[in-house]
Amino acid sequence: MIIRSIIALGLISLSTINPAGAATDARLANANCDAPAYRNTWQDDELQGNVKLAVLVDANGNVQDTKVISSSGHVALDKASLRASAACKFQPASNGAAPVWAQVQYKWVLN
Repeated sequence: MIIRSIIALGLISLSTINPAGAATDARLANANCDAPAYRNTWQDDELQGNVKLAVLVDANGNVQDTKVISSSGHVALDKASLRASAACKFQPASNGAAPVWAQVQYKWVLN
C-alpha cells in the first residue's frame, strides 16, 4: 500500500489498494498520483469524506477508466478525486498483461 499526504487547507491521503485477485500484480503497488487541490470554498463548507475509486490500469501503467466505488457524500470531492486518479501512473507490466482494476482512496479531512 502506498500513502501520500499533503496539507493545503485540508489533509488528503492517497492509497492504492489491490483488489482480491490482483494482489500478485506488483505494478499496482507503486502508483504515482498527485493529490487533488482542496478549494477554499470547500473549506468554508467544511467538506470532508472518503472517496474510494476503481481505476483501470493498462499494460503501460496508464489509467484508462475510473469509477466511484464509495462516495464521500459530496459531488465536488468525488469529481476532484476522479480527475486526480485519472492522471495516476502505475508501473508498466513486464509481460504485456491485460488491463487490471486497482483501487485508489482519497481521504479528505479538514485540519
